[in-house]
Amino acid sequence: MERHDRQGERALILVVEDDPGTRDSLVELLASRFDVLAASDGQSGLVLARERRPDLVLLDRFLDQEDGLAVLESLQHDKATESVPVIFLTGDADEATLERCLEMGAVDFVHKPASARELMARIDRALRQSEQQQRLQVLAQTDALTGLANFRALSIRLDEEFKRSNRYQYPLSVVIIDLDHLKAINDGMGHDVGNRAILALATHLRTNLREVDFAARFGGDEFVALLPHQTAAEAAVFAERIRAGLRTVKVTRSDGRPAPFGLSVSVGIADHSAAHPKESTDALMAAADAALYEAKREGRDRVVVYGTTEMPPPKVQRH
Repeated sequence: MERHDRQGERALILVVEDDPGTRDSLVELLASRFDVLAASDGQSGLVLARERRPDLVLLDRFLDQEDGLAVLESLQHDKATESVPVIFLTGDADEATLERCLEMGAVDFVHKPASARELMARIDRALRQSEQQQRLQVLAQTDALTGLANFRALSIRLDEEFKRSNRYQYPLSVVIIDLDHLKAINDGMGHDVGNRAILALATHLRTNLREVDFAARFGGDEFVALLPHQTAAEAAVFAERIRAGLRTVKVTRSDGRPAPFGLSVSVGIADHSAAHPKESTDALMAAADAALYEAKREGRDRVVVYGTTEMPPPKVQRH
């Protein structure tokens, strides 16, 4: 779950507490350092959490109408709130109860009434831990060379986009982009120049994406773009812009001199749409891969849409 980017801003804390006096006291205390939302029951707290995506939730362990653990479970089963850290507020000192809170996924608990100093310290620690986890998650899903998403992140996003495409009945296109002749570049000029060529393509690709699009480095010389709400024909316009625009992109050697070659790409496209439905993400990727293979077979430096030329049926496993 991506919470709102509040770099340089105050963290947003959601307080879910049914006692009006305690709730008002917490809001007043926290407002000196944080932006604060408050809810008097679990259901309204869940609604606020989904809509506002707080950085942390302070949750009463025993609400009048609900068990706080049930609220925690609902937060964890919602994509929008699954990674929001939760600190329980509890007047129960029973160790078994506290252990259950932590087993369920709470990051901490605070006994009521808590001192302001202790509460702030526990909130600060939870926010630091959450930030570190988010950074690690980003690193785990980012290609180190290009800064684009990696294969792991692509797999997750493709599955999500495919499900959304089915649910809301809009097309989804997959564009596989292969940098032509990377092996020859590496062999002739070294991997440093080859990496500069890969980075140049990645930068060019990123500048042509819409906000809703997604791009990842799929392998050494391959990139994948996911284009929601785009048919294959519409995606082909995007791909041709990438292909043609790359001719103006220059690669330099480590000494600053221009490399004596231009860049070109081969592109394969397929869509999941009402006209061309695919049974799975594997089938969609395989169709785009088959189109890419055809682009290479025809001589590279071209865009091929699956199904527009004679080609063998796609294999689910990539070649």
